[in-house]
Amino acid sequence: MTPKHFEIKTTYERTGEKGLNTKVNEVFLMDDYTFKAVEERITEELAPMVTGEFNISKIEVKDYSEIINTEDENTDRWFKCKIAMILLNKVTAKEKKTNLLYLVKAESAEDAIKRTHKYLETCVCDYEIALVTESPIVDVFAYEQGELVE
Repeated sequence: MTPKHFEIKTTYERTGEKGLNTKVNEVFLMDDYTFKAVEERITEELAPMVTGEFNISKIEVKDYSEIINTEDENTDRWFKCKIAMILLNKVTAKEKKTNLLYLVKAESAEDAIKRTHKYLETCVCDYEIALVTESPIVDVFAYEQGELVE
């Protein structure tokens, strides 16, 4: 069994640049197995930043096929890339497109396209990047092997 991708919408207070508490609405993505585990982990992850009220307004499963991350510290935006994989039916000789959703960390939409092409350069089938949109996701927390699953 593999972990699912959960999108979490949060509202919380944190200390702003001028030292004042600021209420923020942020979206995070987390890999895990259950809603309960996601709620516990996001609360734990955000605890150091929260200075007041903390609320999780929504948790939903997202159907990302791949998450393309980068270690580049200057890159802090996430883009949703809709990839149309083009498969050929050998019997009918007709093309069939299968859409996949990738989440790509990049500096811009153009950079997301470049990173997606690089990621797919060993792909044996044809594909096209049908759509690239900026995501509201602030950060992604991957599931770590060895964590206990309840």
